[in-house]
Amino acid sequence: MIISIPKIPQKLRNIDRRQIQEKINTEQLKENVSHVKDKLDTNKYQRDTPPKESEIPETNSEANESSDILLISTPFTSKEKEDTIFRLQLLSSGFIILSVIYLFNFLSFIIYGILGVLLVGYIIYLLFNRVKVMYGSEFPAYRDFFLMYIAVGIILVIVGNNPALVTTFSLSYFPSLTIFIFAIIAVAIVYLLFRIRYHRDFTYGVVIETGEKMAYVKVEYDIRSNVKPDIYVVENDYGALDGDTVKLETEKKILSNSGNKPIRIIETVNKI
Repeated sequence: MIISIPKIPQKLRNIDRRQIQEKINTEQLKENVSHVKDKLDTNKYQRDTPPKESEIPETNSEANESSDILLISTPFTSKEKEDTIFRLQLLSSGFIILSVIYLFNFLSFIIYGILGVLLVGYIIYLLFNRVKVMYGSEFPAYRDFFLMYIAVGIILVIVGNNPALVTTFSLSYFPSLTIFIFAIIAVAIVYLLFRIRYHRDFTYGVVIETGEKMAYVKVEYDIRSNVKPDIYVVENDYGALDGDTVKLETEKKILSNSGNKPIRIIETVNKI
């Protein structure tokens, strides 16, 4: 290759230019260029021209009026959602326990501050980077639920470090019981506020299999209706089919460690 490079100019001078020009069909080349230009102009015109009324797809307004619309966020598996919520529950409970341990003088304020910041920071990270994507429009309920329990831990520290408040309910044999009294009151207030603002007596699920007036429905964790992820057998008087996303009526229990259970299908919903 190195020896051949100096010979390139000589070879180029020996090329017969007339022979090359004869092989090129000038008229055909112009025709092809003109065809490409016309095609580009046509595509641009189609993009700039608004669609006709007949080309716009019609929506079934009656169907929208008779059923809800469920906003579906980026898909996550039920296991991922359940693990994330369980992790948040452990972290928020751990922050409250950490606050109580600090109030009993088992930790210095510096250690409590470092561990508290780490726990709260990780909770906020999970909320805004995982839960917000998982639950979409339902995110405010999850955000407020866990942030309120962080507030409970902070309130306990403020109360425990205030002698005037500690002596309010103090007992002669166990003065530190005041902390537990305030903790119970704070948790009860958080529960009531959350229930008033976000509680609902229905949830959503996907029909796995239908039978005679009954159906197997897969339901994911729903903090607003206190329904745990599982497959439930529910009444299907509505006539939902396999694969339908449905709205489910739940039990009306105030307190339930096992969670409320769906009992019947109310209607089908549209997924977006």
